[in-house]
Amino acid sequence: MKASTTLPLSLLLPLLPVVLSTPFELLSKRPLASHEWTRSTSPNQPRANCPALLPAGEYEFPHYITQISASQPDKAYGAQYSGVFTPNDISSIFSFDIPASRTDANCTLEFIFPKQEDLVTSSYSISGGGTFVFEGYAPGSCPGAATTYNNQPDPGPFGAFPAVHLEPGYVYVLDVGPCFVGAGTCVAGRLG
Repeated sequence: MKASTTLPLSLLLPLLPVVLSTPFELLSKRPLASHEWTRSTSPNQPRANCPALLPAGEYEFPHYITQISASQPDKAYGAQYSGVFTPNDISSIFSFDIPASRTDANCTLEFIFPKQEDLVTSSYSISGGGTFVFEGYAPGSCPGAATTYNNQPDPGPFGAFPAVHLEPGYVYVLDVGPCFVGAGTCVAGRLG
């Protein structure tokens, strides 16, 4: 992840942010305090289990997640509930439907990576170096059940973000600025 919409990504959780504007570099990295992640888990709370640091109504969650594999370029994974990443092979694609209420919004591309012990209803595992690359696709070009490495969505107007080292317990801001996609448009990006 709006007169100031934040679109969050929590690795291997169905909270990835994708807002597209000009990608250049990591703008900031700051510790994620436990109280920023913790929120009520009551089903009566409309934002139960969402990061507490995200203002109500100010963020989007992924509406579709799938994987692609460089080693199995014609394999379609279909809809998935979480992201999977392996070095030089499996990447995950996250797509978001930007609602009409986001017209003229400013957007933030932010990856929120909580510590495992701060999670209540989810979990993840991570091993390896922790370096990731994010690449946005063209607005309106989003994945579906038949998406594969060989037929992934069309490339976006900008190249991939520079590689970023992600580690649990931090919030990473990659970009802030006007959303260049129109409200009501599907936007997607690949993290690998």
